[in-house]
Amino acid sequence: MAKKEFPVLTTESLILRQLVKSDAPALVDILNDEEVSRWLLGNLERVTLKDEQNYIRSMRKQFEKGQLVNWLICDKTTGTPMGAIGLQPIDRTHNRAVAGFWLGRAYWGRGYMTEAFSAVLDYAFGMLNLNRVSAGHFAGNLASGRVQQKCGLQYEGTHRQAFLKNGAYIDEVMYAITKEDWENGAK
Repeated sequence: MAKKEFPVLTTESLILRQLVKSDAPALVDILNDEEVSRWLLGNLERVTLKDEQNYIRSMRKQFEKGQLVNWLICDKTTGTPMGAIGLQPIDRTHNRAVAGFWLGRAYWGRGYMTEAFSAVLDYAFGMLNLNRVSAGHFAGNLASGRVQQKCGLQYEGTHRQAFLKNGAYIDEVMYAITKEDWENGAK
């Protein structure tokens, strides 16, 4: 069986590419920033190099099975890893996916995630021919909500006490966009 080719996306200032083992040290540095990890699902105490290498290996296997696409976000000029964005899981029965993303603190507030998410939505509705993409964020993460709104996602509701993180229940704010909305200029 031939290996599935990973989709590389290019924007004005970013390259979104597959994560590789050599990316692990940079990602560990970003993920061990408490201001970044506080907004991520899971109780990330301290991410190790081995943890991240295992994660990258797992992402590759799941991509090969068509279950997800998870991109590393890199500066187009320098190639510096900045964060990650993905569609997971991809549900082919209903032609939908859930988007998730995170960015290193040094890159916050510069429009990079909006740029990356727009490219991912183009790919989702174009190449993958999905009908719907949803995304959520922890209730206090207003910047993530603004990214979703700028990309045309509509507020759908709040899942009360949806996640347990560090001993406290956190609400999840949900957004979504359909292919029709995207094609009609919601972006």
